[in-house]
Amino acid sequence: MNSDSKPYAKKALGQHFLKDRKAIETIAAAVSEGANAVEIGPGPGAITELLLERVAKLTVIEKDNRFAEQWQQRAEEKQNLAVVHGDVLDVLEKAVTQSAADWVVGNLPYNISGPLTARLAALELSGGMVLMYQKEVADRIVSGPGSRVYGSLSVMVRHHYEPRRLLVLPPGAFAPPPKVHSAVITLTPHHRRPPCDIRALEVTLREGFRHRRKTIFNNFKGKLKLVDWMELVIDPDSRPETLPYAKWAAIAHRLYPDGLGIRQGLGEW
Repeated sequence: MNSDSKPYAKKALGQHFLKDRKAIETIAAAVSEGANAVEIGPGPGAITELLLERVAKLTVIEKDNRFAEQWQQRAEEKQNLAVVHGDVLDVLEKAVTQSAADWVVGNLPYNISGPLTARLAALELSGGMVLMYQKEVADRIVSGPGSRVYGSLSVMVRHHYEPRRLLVLPPGAFAPPPKVHSAVITLTPHHRRPPCDIRALEVTLREGFRHRRKTIFNNFKGKLKLVDWMELVIDPDSRPETLPYAKWAAIAHRLYPDGLGIRQGLGEW
């Protein structure tokens, strides 16, 4: 994308533009050639231009008026580019559905990475995702049971995907440099049929991790009895961070055997 002036990052939008060429190429190369992809927050387009040469169709979601206008102009000459101008939390699902996306790529804004990941985890994509986070958040997502940072997002992403760390990037890889390290993770679909409804899982996790120091029995006191824990083959004295995805899914199914027909609020992640 050509521009007469260098774009500046807006702090309110959590913008930090990736400039490390090797990282940019590695992220783009993780997406299958000829696929349909959605990119969240393309900004000035470091990753976007490579994706446009790689995928069959690229839909970019951009909230910043400056970049949305520039990408709309670019779309007039690139037939495989579509632009959605809006807040990703409002338009994500519709954009993915309408574009028949196989992949989602994004340098996610730090200030909405939690709720946005919960939305992303609910999507069933044939290809997968390549997502950049503040390293602390990425560590939470890829961590396993028993880890100090294992939590709700660690479980949510495993409903449809297997998470893996792809890259760790220092502040200097961005302009302006953030105060923390960043990390890129991949979410690869495992194609196993989930044993519970993801909305039920979401609500269950929010309640189960609300008090991490309490036992799982106390966190669900009044909703699940000792006999339930016995039938679920879960030690009621377990702490939330020790339970793997399969156990959380079993709890969710026990609490909501028919699932949840309406979308629940995302709450705090």
